[in-house]
Amino acid sequence: MFLFKTSGTTLASVVKNQRHAFNGQPRDWHIGEIVLVSKNRADCDKNERQIQYVMALDSIRPIEPGESERYWPGTEGRWRYLVECRCTQRINHPFNLQEALGISAKEYSAVMTFKRLDPEHEAQLRAFLKHREPELLS
Repeated sequence: MFLFKTSGTTLASVVKNQRHAFNGQPRDWHIGEIVLVSKNRADCDKNERQIQYVMALDSIRPIEPGESERYWPGTEGRWRYLVECRCTQRINHPFNLQEALGISAKEYSAVMTFKRLDPEHEAQLRAFLKHREPELLS
């Protein structure tokens, strides 16, 4: 399971196009892995929760010229890799990592763009989501 962070200005396009871009090369990722899409805390409204969507990884490849600009105007040349996803679902009850992981969520506060969740944290999140959104990960 991965955490992908995105700005408030790019969230709508990430969700609509089921794509996210990164500068660093993703390693040891597997097709079908679950992705939690998290809006940057600084871009959230007062009572808005950060994690509002889940996706599944579909492919990872070098970004093509013009592709970044097509999805996120003004970002051409910023990223080197494009991650394509599928099965995007809106979470009925958005949440912050702290609600699911407690104090352990601090480990993810410095994440700039993406991070694989620790296996123990993934298990906690799956249990949290199963309880709150039973249909989401089925």
